[in-house]
This record gives sequence, C-alpha cells and structure tokens, in this order.
Amino acid sequence: MDNGNFSSFGALLKSFRKRHHFTQQQLADAIGVHRNAIGRWEQGHFLPENKGIVLELAKHLKLDTQEARQLLEASFTALAPLWGVPLTRNPLFTGRQDILADLHAYLSAGQKSSLIRSYALRGLGGIGKTQLALEYAYRHALEYSAVFWIGAETPESIITGLLYIAELLQLPERLEADQQRTVIAVQRWLAMQRQWLLICDNVEDLELLHRWLPHTLQGAILITTRLQALGSLAQGVEVTPMGQEEGILFVLRRAKVLELTTSSQQMQKLVASRPNEYAIASELVRAMGGVPLALDQAGAYVEETGCSLEDYLERYRHQRTRLLSRRGVVTGNHPHSVTTTFLLARQQVEREQGMAAEILRICAFLQADAIPEELFTRGTAHLGPAFEPLTVDLSHFDLAVAVLRRLSLIQRHTQTRTLSIHPLVQTVLREQMSEKEQMECIKLVIEALNAIFPEVTPEVWKQCELLLPHVLTCATAIPDAVGKQVLAKVLRKAADYLYERAQYEQAEPLYQRALRLEEQALELDAHNVANTLSGLARLYLRQGKYRQAEFLFQRALSIQEQALGSEHPDLAYPLNGLAFLYWTEGKYELAEPLFKRSLSIQEQTQGPEHPDLTYPLNGLAFLYWNEGKYELVEPLLKRALSIREQALGPDHPRITDSLIGLADLYLKQDKDAQAEKFYQRAIRIRELAWGPEHPYLAQPLTGLANLYLKQSKYEQAEELYQRAVHIREQALGPDHPRVSDSLTGLADLYLKLGKNEQAEALYQRILRIREQTLGESHSDTTQTLHNLSILYQRQGKLDEAIYFAQRALTICIQTLGEFHPQTVGIRTHHAQLLKKRAEVGCDIGDPKTS
Repeated sequence: MDNGNFSSFGALLKSFRKRHHFTQQQLADAIGVHRNAIGRWEQGHFLPENKGIVLELAKHLKLDTQEARQLLEASFTALAPLWGVPLTRNPLFTGRQDILADLHAYLSAGQKSSLIRSYALRGLGGIGKTQLALEYAYRHALEYSAVFWIGAETPESIITGLLYIAELLQLPERLEADQQRTVIAVQRWLAMQRQWLLICDNVEDLELLHRWLPHTLQGAILITTRLQALGSLAQGVEVTPMGQEEGILFVLRRAKVLELTTSSQQMQKLVASRPNEYAIASELVRAMGGVPLALDQAGAYVEETGCSLEDYLERYRHQRTRLLSRRGVVTGNHPHSVTTTFLLARQQVEREQGMAAEILRICAFLQADAIPEELFTRGTAHLGPAFEPLTVDLSHFDLAVAVLRRLSLIQRHTQTRTLSIHPLVQTVLREQMSEKEQMECIKLVIEALNAIFPEVTPEVWKQCELLLPHVLTCATAIPDAVGKQVLAKVLRKAADYLYERAQYEQAEPLYQRALRLEEQALELDAHNVANTLSGLARLYLRQGKYRQAEFLFQRALSIQEQALGSEHPDLAYPLNGLAFLYWTEGKYELAEPLFKRSLSIQEQTQGPEHPDLTYPLNGLAFLYWNEGKYELVEPLLKRALSIREQALGPDHPRITDSLIGLADLYLKQDKDAQAEKFYQRAIRIRELAWGPEHPYLAQPLTGLANLYLKQSKYEQAEELYQRAVHIREQALGPDHPRVSDSLTGLADLYLKLGKNEQAEALYQRILRIREQTLGESHSDTTQTLHNLSILYQRQGKLDEAIYFAQRALTICIQTLGEFHPQTVGIRTHHAQLLKKRAEVGCDIGDPKTS
C-alpha cells in the first residue's frame, strides 16, 4: 500500500486543522464521522473513501481554491496492493444501506474488541448476499491492509482460495509441493497480521471454516451463507428481499429504463413524469417478491429483447416457468437462474431428508407466512407416510426443519411456532409439479387443515386466525372436484370463524361454496349440510335478510328431521335459529313453540344442566319480555346464567346474553345499581373476547347508555350511544335494523335535551330503516311511531302527533292485543292527544298529505 500518499494527505490535513484551531473531535463532528477517522487519516493509515468527504473537509477548514485542490490531489490513490477479490464491482448495486452500515460498524478495522470480528450474511439463494459482500469490500477497501476472497463451498475451493492468498502475499511456502505447508503459512500470517478482511463466499459447512482458519484472528471475516444456525462462529444478519422502492430502482436501472447513476430521489420524479412505468416496475417487484436475482433476470430479458417492462410482466403472468428458468446476460457472479437455484436446493434436500422435502412441498401450497407447525405435528395422519415418524417422536420434525433452514428455504419462528417461505420459492416448486401432483398435494393439505381447524368458540379464535389464511389460499387453488366433502367442512368452519369476527362479507362466499360442494357430493351428509345451511341462515339473519334466512333454517330443519328423527339434539341449531328469526320479526306466536320444542329436546337428550339449553332459555326470556310477561323473564335468564357460569366460568363470553337480558330487566324494574353492574360486566367480557369494535359490543353499550339517560347522565349516555352506532354501522351498514336500536337511544336523548331537530331527523331515519327491514307491523316500528308522536306533541304539531299515535295504536292492538303494556301506554297517550284536540278544536289530517 502506498503510504506516501497517505502520509502526505495526513500531514496536510493536520496542518490545516491546527491552523484553524480545530480539535480532531470538532472536525469529526463537523463532517459527521468518528473522531478515530480523523486520527487515522492524519497518521497516514487510511485515506477518505471518496472525493465528497475531502470536499467537506475543505469546506469546514475554510480552504481556498488552491489549498482545496492540494488536499484533494493528496487524497488520490489506488486500491490497496493486497487486493485479492477476483470479482469486479457491480455498477447496478442498489440500496441495502442499513446492512452495509451494520457491517461497517461491526467489521471496521478501527474496532477494538477482544472477540473475533466475524459477520455472516445469511439468506435464500439469489437474495443478494454475495453482491452485498462485494460492495462492502469495494466501498471500504482502504480501511484494511489487505482484502481477500475465497469461495467456501467445498474443501477444495477453500484450499484453492488459501493458495491464492499465499501467492498474493508472496509467502515463501507458496512454492512448497506439500499444499498443507502452504495453507499453514497462510493461517500463520492471518493469525499474526492485523487489519485485514477475509470474505468467505457461499459457506455450506461451518466445520470447514473451523478446520482451515486459525482460531486467533487479528482481522475481520465476512461470510455469505444459506445456513441459519451459525453457532459461535459469527454474528449473523438475515438478508431479506429488497424493499419496494429499492427493488423498483434496481429493476429500472437493470432494464436500462433509468441511468445507472439515477438516485432514489431522482427516481421519484418518474412517479409524476412516467407513472405507468413506475407502476409496472412496482408490480414486477411484488410479483418477484423482491428477490434481486429474479429482478436481474427480468431486467436482462427486457434489455436483450427490447420489449417493455409491461410486456415482460404480461408474459411472466402466463409463462412463469420459462421466464424464471432463463438467466440471460449475467452481470454479477450468479450464473444460475432463479428456477435452477431453487431446484438445486430442493434436490439437495431430497438427497438428505425425505420428510424435509415433503414439508417443502406442502409449504408450496400454503400462505407464505405464519405456517403453523401444528399442521405437521397434529395433522400427521393426513400428510402421507413420510410423516409417520412424527407419531412416535416429534424431534424428527426438528431435524427436517434443520435441513431446510440450512439452505434458507424456510425460516422458523420459535415464539409463534410457525414457519415461513418465500413466495417465489413456492412458485418454482409448484411450477415443477404436474397438475396431478399438485392436486394430490393440495388434497393432503386440505385434509390436514380440516383435521386441526376446530369448531369455533372464543377459546380457539387465535388458532382459527392462524389457520384461516392457509384455508383461503388452498381453497383458491383447489377446484370443486377435488376433496369435496373435506373442503366443504373446512370452508364451513372458516366461515363460522369469520361470522364470529363480524366479517360477514368474507364469510358468505365460503358458506355458499361449502353448501354447493355438499350438495354435489354423491352421498348427502345431512349433518354437514344442515350445519352449513344454518350457518348461512344465521349470517343472513345478522344481515337483515330475513326471507333468505327463513328459507335456509326451514330447509336445515327438514333435512335434520328426515335424517335423524324429530327428537335428535342436533335439531336444536336450526330450531333456535328459526325461533330467533321469528322473534326478531315480532312473530312471537311462531317463535314460542320452536323455543319450547328446542328446550324440551335438549332437556330430554342432554340433561337439565347442559350449556346448549341456554339458547332456548334466553330466547323464551326475550320473547316473554316483548309480550310483557315480565314475571316469566327473570327465572329463565337466571337459570341460563347459572348453567353457563357453572359449565364455562364467570367470564366466558357465552354468559353475556343472560347478563344483558337481566340488566335490561333490572333497568325496567328501577334496580339501577344491579343493571349497571351487569351491563359493565357484559361490556368487559365482550370487549376482552371480541375486541372494542365488534358488533356484539354495541348491545350492552346501548343498554348502559339507556341507564345513564334515565339517570340524566347525558354526556356519558351520548358517548355510549354514538360508539354503539359507529360500531354497528361499520359492521352491518347504515340501514341495518340493529343500527336503529342504538339510534333510538340517541334520538331519545336529544328529545329529552330539547334538541328537537336532531331527534326528529334520527326518528325519521329509524322509522325508514324499520319499515323497510322489519315491516310496518313490528313492535319496534310501533315504538318509533310512538316516539315521533311524542316529539310532535312537544313541538305543538298536534295533527302529526295524533296521526303517528293512531298508527302505533292500530298496530299494537293487531299484534300485541288490547291489554299488552305497550298497547295500554300508547292508548293512554293517544287519548290525551284526542282530549287536547277537542280542547283546541283541531281537525285531524294526514300530515303526509296536508
């Protein structure tokens, strides 16, 4: 290394610094480097790595033009004479600044540490590890006394690299006939000399490095490897796919759409000037999963053929196999295509471990991230003979995963007990299978998913959440003709989970497809068909599609009765569903016998304390509430609550229906303290179980708001009503009848506060919703008519008040009878309005036409 230039530059820098009375620390702070860098420059050990730093020094030292030129000329130098890197610098290298900075911080020659400075870039083949190491070597060459590079795939390649180093160092032992003596001489040099950098590229076996390198090192080692487990040899960093922005810049440079010197900031102008090209490049990066090798192939194809990026993307969508197999012009040192790279790794897996190869094959058909290990450890019986050893010893799974991790084909995430695989690896693996092989594999995957996907309860939501993306991925890939009944089962369970999480739009097509598959099966499975019919009916009931729900519930009930008889406990599901539908519609005379029949069947077949009894018990309680039979309500709700608390515990979300029902009853009975306690308990349980935005939370929020309204706690009531309205609108849409329940409380609040215009607007909206969804004769519609009558009475609009009171009274008499408490209350109000009309002598007209 030419230390003459170094010393000349260092002396100049020191004299200029002292002339301006700067300390090394002050100058370092001014240009943003470590103080040690200034010291090493002045001592003649190193030169600044680029011209820009020298110009920054001249600026802060206030040098004139001649002095700045003098300092700049003194900084000119060639690469270190001890330069053993056989590869040229890649002019297309893009991004990766964070990793380069980490490497420099750890491997810098200025580091003072008692530990060996050894760092490993690890990751999937084609992810850019070698290019990163190469860029680091060129970027920081002047910081080291020597830079060496050896290919480390095999013992032979390592020995060849060490012999080359001996030649470069001109060691006397290089002439020895015994290569072992030459290698020992290189080891001795590395152990004694300082500030060198050795890059070991593509390490396949850590033991080889332990064998050939000295244990006491004075320099730094940079390793590239697919291995995930590094032991004590090196600190490791995972080289992940390129980010979206750096991937776009790279592929646009590689395809010669942009100049090589284009920066990230300059590329942003492309968004405005050529938005289509930018969008195509962005889509291409997503399609390639940010793998640099794949992006390099794409750019090479565009450069060679002269087609556009848009043309390439369209061809890729239809010819993935051919394009991923075509390497094109090689600009780096990676001669293999994406397909070849991944298939060579797969072949190595197949040679080493059969189970590992099968794990890889199965992962190709799953969502790429968060693949649950339990799919393999619990779904063993459905995945084929390769997994039979897991029935005896799960450590076989660990050994298989170790093989895949060694080649960076998968990652294992210990805390979540999941695996992940790059989507491009999945693409290559799938494309190499015949259609028959693909269908056989995905059928196994579906069977395993169905085996471990539980029937949905709040306790297993996390498990369902983890499995759902994989079910959806497989369901998209598999045609209806393959594995119909198993696919239908897992789709129905996935739909049940989505329903519970209030994701109704996503649940509906899964129910529909499951039902179609079950109906196409050669042998009709009554139990499965009825469950799917009832699940879809329940969804339609929640969405306010009452006619569709009624048809499906009735069909499910008919199928179950024909297959199982009239007293089987499985009938309870469609019976309860149909009864709740009729209760929702205000058809109490139809709902009551269904609830009673369900209760009778459950008691006779499951016993008087079975948790499923709570559905008809709660249903009858709510029905009697609406019929004004309040004395029958509390015993039913308390029995239901007691059964579920004993069976499920005091904080289970399934007890909250009874809690809310009792709270509503206590509110009506002026037992405010008990009502508030039960509402708050229900809110706490449901919020914990379903989250703060689930529509199930709106019901107790509205109830508690009703209590606060009664207690004149208006601010608290308004906040709760608005929260309940927002939750229901987000989940169910603005015109769902459940939204009108919370809106009613808010309108009542505004009426009480004298905000008549706001109250009127809400009541009119509520009336429109309820007439359209529940019908004009529903009790909820009647209550809204009554509320509007009260509002208009307070506004002095007697005609409107009497009109709505008459409508409400007529409906009440027809639906609830002469002596129902609601009928009595509305009749009293109507009579008061008529008396007032007589006093003022008004004629009653239709406010709609007057």
